[in-house]
Amino acid sequence: MKRVYLVFQTGSHQQTVYPLLETTTIGRDSGNLIPLPDPTASRYHAKVHHQEGSWVIEDLGSTNGIMFSGKRVEKISLSPGDTFQIGKTSFVVVEREIKESKDSLQTTLEFVLPTSSVGTDRRSVRLMDVISKIPFFAPLQETESEELAEDATMHVFSAGEMIIREGDPGRSVYVILDGRVRVFTRDNGDNELELATLGVGQFFGEMSFISGEPRSSSVAALELSVVVELSYDSMAKVIEQNQTVKKVLEKYHKFRKKDTQEKLADMGLTKPELLP
Repeated sequence: MKRVYLVFQTGSHQQTVYPLLETTTIGRDSGNLIPLPDPTASRYHAKVHHQEGSWVIEDLGSTNGIMFSGKRVEKISLSPGDTFQIGKTSFVVVEREIKESKDSLQTTLEFVLPTSSVGTDRRSVRLMDVISKIPFFAPLQETESEELAEDATMHVFSAGEMIIREGDPGRSVYVILDGRVRVFTRDNGDNELELATLGVGQFFGEMSFISGEPRSSSVAALELSVVVELSYDSMAKVIEQNQTVKKVLEKYHKFRKKDTQEKLADMGLTKPELLP
């Protein structure tokens, strides 16, 4: 099964990913599936739709058009690796072969639109299932899951690309939708020390979320990976509303902190920020 994504290459949304699963409009108006906060983009600038076995981008009568390979185009088929520009924003087309799986976490990028979800932001519906499968979100009510999904942002990272760096500030929590990542630190000689490999449905970043300290380790993609970022503000709001989530998150934090300490001890190392 092949899955196609549009990935922002430029701007404040850089690396944000949108799966192409239905006709998708792009433009300045908030009614678009991909809204662009860009005054040089028209309200309804372009649409991407499936036609005769391929994805096609088509201009909707915009002022500045669609730029493809330095030329303005009205309509053109898209292939993996193609880039195009709308206003000041550049996109790249990414395709990945996804193995069929009965595990619902492998299909979270597909739109599931039950009758009860009419009116819910279509960009967030596809994230609700993965959120419900994360242990510390299990106590959430449906409305709380919806709010968290609405604030979530998806990103795509190529193999070897850094997602977070040790020592950097940041308190977001990340969940892996597709792919695998490695967690590692460095010793005093700047040698990399592997701590863990995480896959679909697993999460990272909770240690800084809980402690408020800079990132205690680095995380990089092992292969093309899609992750959802849950901001500190949205997570804090969930915890304020549901203390059970906080308790479960703290339990995971203590387990991972202890696990990291033991692995470092086996290597003859210690990290002050991980001491009790």
